[in-house]
Amino acid sequence: MPILIILIVAGLVMGVQRLIYKKYWDKALQAKVSFSDYYLFEGGSTTVEEVMRNAKLLPLPWVHLKFQILRNGKSDNLFSSDIFNILFHQQITRKSRLTLQKRGIYQIQSLDLLSYDLFITSKFVKKLDNQASVTVFPVALADTAVQVSYEKLMGRIATRRYTLEDPFLFKGIRPYQPQDSFKNINFNASARAGEWLVNTHEYTLEQKVKIVLLTDKSTNYFDETAYEQGLRYAAALSARLEKEGVPVSFMTNGLDSIDHTEPYLEAGASPNHTDALLELLARLDLMETGREGSKILDDLRENRQADEYYVIIAPDRGRSLLDGYLRLREYTDAAQMVVPIRAMDFFDLPLEDQKREEMVEGYLYYKI
Repeated sequence: MPILIILIVAGLVMGVQRLIYKKYWDKALQAKVSFSDYYLFEGGSTTVEEVMRNAKLLPLPWVHLKFQILRNGKSDNLFSSDIFNILFHQQITRKSRLTLQKRGIYQIQSLDLLSYDLFITSKFVKKLDNQASVTVFPVALADTAVQVSYEKLMGRIATRRYTLEDPFLFKGIRPYQPQDSFKNINFNASARAGEWLVNTHEYTLEQKVKIVLLTDKSTNYFDETAYEQGLRYAAALSARLEKEGVPVSFMTNGLDSIDHTEPYLEAGASPNHTDALLELLARLDLMETGREGSKILDDLRENRQADEYYVIIAPDRGRSLLDGYLRLREYTDAAQMVVPIRAMDFFDLPLEDQKREEMVEGYLYYKI
């Protein structure tokens, strides 16, 4: 008889506590995970802070906290699983270091909480929203890696500064010469003077550089490293140009990993502009491509600007992009093309190409 009573009492206790935990286990239970940094560079480390708070009288012997860290909106096999033994009116904070080797925006968007009653006879599950992110910038290549491209570009800019007139800076009037454009004729002054006169303008001092990163893939067997190096090349070249005060704009047919649009950044030359470009590059999904690169090059040709110099970075060595670039070069010499290529692939090129730094005018192979 006493044993039966004990069993009945035990059963009642287990049932009551199960009902209590089922109803109240997640009341006043809070969990939050955050990163200690907003921005890092590839290979940098940040602190992941987990905070669990139980603001009620009911203790929770087992609370299992799980979450996944997404990279550019996709799984990157970064998971965390931790168990808390948290009493009533208690807060527990745990910190750990996390090293992030790849560029991207890392997010923790939700948390999974699992708990049990005192006798582990029932499991309870809850999902919580969480807002935590850290952006990992690409590491810019060393200056030596962009030296050839940079020197050619700066030499061209220095030359063009004193050959291009700024239509908004009026200088004076002079007699017409055969090479003058018809649109520069000053008809009022010509009528008074009895001869053709043209307006002259001061030479422009500002030259801009547009970096165009094309992520086309002519085959299914592409070298992802070459695309990442192309991105780092863009980061290094833009940072160096902006440091010298040269305004840089950026466009690509790669898609933003979060909103799936083709990013574009207007010209600028400030530390904030450099950071904006690095963040854009960090979010870029190089595996997805929007418009065809050859069509973008044709658009540049048709809408080219006299004060812009074009740097096209194209890891893909497909004929379509090269032909599009050559069409652009037929109309302007203010352009160069950079192709990241592995050293082992470089030696597969024809011998005459290996001996030439420039494959065609302005067309460079950059070895990785």
